[in-house]
Amino acid sequence: MSSPENRPLLDDIEAAFKKLGWSYERLTGEGEHGGSLLLNLPEADCLVELFGDGRLACQFGVDMEEMRNLLTGDQTEDMADDELVRVARYHLKAVVDRYRAALLREGLEETAEATPDHYAIVFQTVLDLSSPQQVAHKVARCLLALEGPAR
Repeated sequence: MSSPENRPLLDDIEAAFKKLGWSYERLTGEGEHGGSLLLNLPEADCLVELFGDGRLACQFGVDMEEMRNLLTGDQTEDMADDELVRVARYHLKAVVDRYRAALLREGLEETAEATPDHYAIVFQTVLDLSSPQQVAHKVARCLLALEGPAR
C-alpha cells in the first residue's frame, strides 16, 4: 500500500488509541510507510511503534556512541565495531530475556538490527490496519506482555 492509502487507516487507529486514553506521538513519514504512531511508554524498556505499512514493532535498543563512551570513557583506544556490537547484544540480552517469551507468544518475530548508530533487538509483526479495533486489541496485548515481567 502507498502512504496516501494508509493515512486514513492510521487516522482511524489513532482515534481508537485516543478512545483508550493511550499516549502516543504521530510521526510523519516519507514513502510507502505513511508515518507511524509511537506509543509513549515512560516506564517501558522499549519503543512500541505502529507503522503505516501495518508493522507493529517493539524495539529494545542502545545508542552505539553512548555504549562506546561508557565502555572506553576517557581512554583514547577505540573498540572495534564487532566487539561493540557483541557488548551491546550482551547488554540488551538481560532486558530482552524478561519479555521474549511473552512477545513470541503474541506472534511477534524477533530480529536484530545493527547500524553504526545503534543496535536493536526488534520484535515485530504485521497487522491488518483496516480493522482499528483488532489493531488496538493486538497492541494492548503486546503492552500487557511488556508490563508482565517483574523488574
